[in-house]
Amino acid sequence: MTNFVAGVTNDNPTVKAPVYKQYHHVQYNGTVPVSATVSVSFPPSLEKYRYVIIQTKFSHNEAVCLSEVQVFVRGIYAFRVLR
Repeated sequence: MTNFVAGVTNDNPTVKAPVYKQYHHVQYNGTVPVSATVSVSFPPSLEKYRYVIIQTKFSHNEAVCLSEVQVFVRGIYAFRVLR
């Protein structure tokens, strides 16, 4: 896979198909070799999203095969104990 975008949205992709780059996204520029692992990071945001989208523009008939996508969330949870 080459030059893909990773995006996040609150629109259910089974109801509303995602349009390439018409959601909050980051671009990955480069080629991902077979069996390789790559990371993309979004700038910190207070917004919350429900769905992760991985898309690429195809110049010819290609398939995307992702064996695993892991999502890690940055953040701190503060717990306040009331007595």
